[in-house]
Amino acid sequence: MGIVVLGENIKIDDVVNVARYGYKVEFSKEYIDRVLKCRKLVEKFSDKEKAIYGVTTGLGDNCNKYIPIKEREIIQRNNILSHATSLGEPIDDECVRAIMFVMLQHMGQGFSGIRLETLEQMKTLLNNNITPIVPKHGSVGYLSLEAHISLVLIGEGKAKYKGEIVSGKDALNKVGLKPIVLSTKEGLTLLSGTSSVTGITSLSLYDAIVLAKTSDISAAMSLEVLKGTLMAMDDRLMQVRPHKNQINTGYNIREILKDSEIIKEYEGHRVQDALSIRCIPQLHGACKKIIQDATITLNTELNSSVDNPQIFDDGSDEGIAIMGCNADGSYVGIAADTLAIAVTNLMKMSERRTDRMLNRHVSELPAFLNKNPGLNNGLMIPQYTSAGILGEMRVLSHPATIDNVVTCANQEDYVSMGYNAALKSYECISLAKYIVAIELLCSTQAQGFYEKLSPSKATKKVCNVIRKGVDFIENDCNMYEPIEYIADLIKHNKIVDEAEEVIGKLKF
Repeated sequence: MGIVVLGENIKIDDVVNVARYGYKVEFSKEYIDRVLKCRKLVEKFSDKEKAIYGVTTGLGDNCNKYIPIKEREIIQRNNILSHATSLGEPIDDECVRAIMFVMLQHMGQGFSGIRLETLEQMKTLLNNNITPIVPKHGSVGYLSLEAHISLVLIGEGKAKYKGEIVSGKDALNKVGLKPIVLSTKEGLTLLSGTSSVTGITSLSLYDAIVLAKTSDISAAMSLEVLKGTLMAMDDRLMQVRPHKNQINTGYNIREILKDSEIIKEYEGHRVQDALSIRCIPQLHGACKKIIQDATITLNTELNSSVDNPQIFDDGSDEGIAIMGCNADGSYVGIAADTLAIAVTNLMKMSERRTDRMLNRHVSELPAFLNKNPGLNNGLMIPQYTSAGILGEMRVLSHPATIDNVVTCANQEDYVSMGYNAALKSYECISLAKYIVAIELLCSTQAQGFYEKLSPSKATKKVCNVIRKGVDFIENDCNMYEPIEYIADLIKHNKIVDEAEEVIGKLKF
């Protein structure tokens, strides 16, 4: 099992490794030193009468109410209890773990003033696979989901441990911990920021990158079995419209298919292909550009401090607290919105290629790739599934961040809606793998009809890994399991790995 050490810059892969693959988390000496240093400044602020939001005052519209020292532990606990109001079914475990990891990263930048022991408590939960139960619905950008996670730190709420749902207190007991008593500012720090938006969108972004690479492979396989031409991938065309991602996509398709006997045999078979084949570099390239832009945004956000207020060393013994709103989720929320749009565009082309392979009027292949027509429907219905999922994705692609609502007695008269963007992007991109899986199912089936001509080495290798779990379909069968098998290969980057073993790294 791997380890991710917090203290230096982290990347999207680190979030995925911890959230999805169970990597452990450790703190570097630099991480610990800056947390301890900033906490000393908060403790000095706490002894003073000066109004500092969330330190000596209440939250939101209560920012003008001074909180006496003796009541500050009470209000920090109350902040967690009162904000834990998201509702409905819980978000996926990997989403909770991603949020927890990003909370540790954000709060450890040395500008939040949280205590090290509080961060150690959360790290212990994460490393022991104790996953708070976090309801999915009801956040305008942050606060609620983080509150449900924080409930477990104080022995409240519920958590999942070894498949069992237990109380927060019991979860702590199982790993030798006691409920923590939150101190000045900690209740606010645990709630504030972009951790939920950033954590969930990091998972979506990782999956979008994998999907974009896999889509180049699935597109190449479809082009091959449809007797397509590589003319539209010609580098001369790419260079006169020099979008980097388009150039790279054209290169990928050429490399994947460079040794295909099928492509060579049918060279010049058509004047030009339909747009779902001919326009692969243009659409895939445009979508990859959006994904790359989102990567820049997420890498910046992952290595930011996003609390309010934030504590700075001003060269004196006292430091300074600056109130602002680095907790706003617009950067990542807008990135999440555009990721959903980009991946939905990729999938609308994938679904069209699937339909072409199944449609005997244009495919020059057996109808519905059916080996034994008559009593059998062949692969007719998976295309219905693909179309239905694409319809869901179109709905989920409507931007969330353009919405607004007034909260907290007009003190918070603008909200980012970044969480809604992150949630729908995660759901949208999670669905997308099924559309690519169905395209790969069809192209793998179609490859079986070319008995006298060899496919390219790369597409054959991909076909072989799919064939380990999916037989050539002779007669109608339940296709749920084959599609799920291929979708799982996609999710864990196995399709890309197989192709890259033959052609080297795909360009993005």
